Amino acid sequence: MPDIHLVRPFSVSVAVAKARVQKTADELADEYHLRSEWRGDTLHFDRTGLHGEIQVSGSEIRLEAHLSLLLKPLRAKLMGRIEDKFGRLFPEAARTARRTKEV
Repeated sequence: MPDIHLVRPFSVSVAVAKARVQKTADELADEYHLRSEWRGDTLHFDRTGLHGEIQVSGSEIRLEAHLSLLLKPLRAKLMGRIEDKFGRLFPEAARTARRTKEV
């Protein structure tokens, strides 16, 4: 079960959504040494203490992330930063976003 689960609907094409996700992954790679790789419409990412995936479908983006024991206390802060980042990536969907809390 993921520590972070976020679903964000969007109204752009899948290609545009994937390009936005890739641009962000590139920025995070530089800042946090995050590695990522696309497999179809799913971006798999990892770094020490964190791994997960972002699935891009025709109408929504789903992020699931698993945190190490050392990062679990930072879950709320990470969730806030991810929501902020997704809000900037997909501003057209900010009002209809769904957030799910996993324990």
